[in-house]
Amino acid sequence: MRSLLLAAALLCAPAAAEDAMTTETPTLSFERLFASPGLDGPAPRQVKLSPDGRFLALLRNRTDDRDRYDLWGFDIETREWRMLVDSQVLGSGRELSEDEKMQRERARVGSLKGIINYQWASDGSGVLVPLDGDIYLARLDGTVTQLTDTEGTELNPKLSSRGGFVSFVRDRRLWVGPVGGEAVPITPQEGDTIRWGEAEFVAQEEMARFSGYWWSPDDSRIVVQRTDEASVGIVTRAAIGAKGTKVFDQRYPAAGTDNAVVELFVINPDGGNQVKVDLGLDLDIYVARID
Repeated sequence: MRSLLLAAALLCAPAAAEDAMTTETPTLSFERLFASPGLDGPAPRQVKLSPDGRFLALLRNRTDDRDRYDLWGFDIETREWRMLVDSQVLGSGRELSEDEKMQRERARVGSLKGIINYQWASDGSGVLVPLDGDIYLARLDGTVTQLTDTEGTELNPKLSSRGGFVSFVRDRRLWVGPVGGEAVPITPQEGDTIRWGEAEFVAQEEMARFSGYWWSPDDSRIVVQRTDEASVGIVTRAAIGAKGTKVFDQRYPAAGTDNAVVELFVINPDGGNQVKVDLGLDLDIYVARID
């Protein structure tokens, strides 16, 4: 009798297990497909090795919010991961400027939040982190220094090649200052159609070039782009969001119309000794890369 009961139990076990699997498997709804956490797991971005080879850094999205990224580091010696910058703790959460929103849209990261990019210091001791319009320097010892605290947005921030300066674009001008010190504009403010230190629309959208200035290896000089958009036509753009639709005017070089005029200048970090680069007589050109 005992053998018969055991055999019956074994025969029923697969059916019971199948019933349990059927009842426990959740229904995959349309909403769940696009909710957090993502079904495909974490999607790290911007993997970069420190200059001294001691750390591997990357941007990792949160399990509870797949569109928000924090900065993580992997210590190659100890084989341990740790969060270097928590975007929710450090960030202000303020709304991004239209210039930064459009730049992110052209980089195809418009839907992401938190930390989008970062740069290692040349000695590998820390990273420069732009977040919510301001700039931070996060050291590997855990200290974080806020380098800017302004109502404006600091676009395209960089540490200089040797790490002595920090630079960024604000109000269509290039600003430079010592790390931890006060930055000053080194290019003039020339009106709404002139931009210094920014890549023009075509370079961003078609050539994936988002920088408009470049430091020399010894920190002594900077190549800076000057863009004149006066000849570029104005179009109306609608930004559709959860809270409604906003309408903006922006300069857009439609096919067959005039492009922005791009010039290059070599400048000292204090703005002096400005030399224009000879790009030829034809003004209708594209500057794809600078090295």
